Amino acid sequence: MHAADLEAAQDRIRSYFDAYLRGDSAAYAEQWVYPACVYSHGRWWAMADSAACVAANEEYQRGALARGMIGGRLLELSARAEGRDTVWVDARFSREGTAGQVIDEVRAACLVVRDGPAWRVAVCVLRN
Repeated sequence: MHAADLEAAQDRIRSYFDAYLRGDSAAYAEQWVYPACVYSHGRWWAMADSAACVAANEEYQRGALARGMIGGRLLELSARAEGRDTVWVDARFSREGTAGQVIDEVRAACLVVRDGPAWRVAVCVLRN
């Protein structure tokens, strides 16, 4: 695997995180290959297609807003090849409230796969 592939997989996670923070569920859904799964807060979210992803993200966003989250920052990214068309991207990000108050920091392990010419997220496991 080339360094450019690892960087492309990390760029996908940057796009995933940016869409999530903007609350743009349609853009968030474009980051995934389907079927896809997310594990967060002790719950698996299985998404068969982009419509299911939009619905799951909107539900998740409502919960985050209820906890006071209005933003966040991507703090760390690293990638390692798992195969020719598969990359694990490890990330650390903050969830933040008003005035940049850190609500929590989260670690994520995301399985990013080559989907034709693009890289897409297949699985994301969030560890709070």
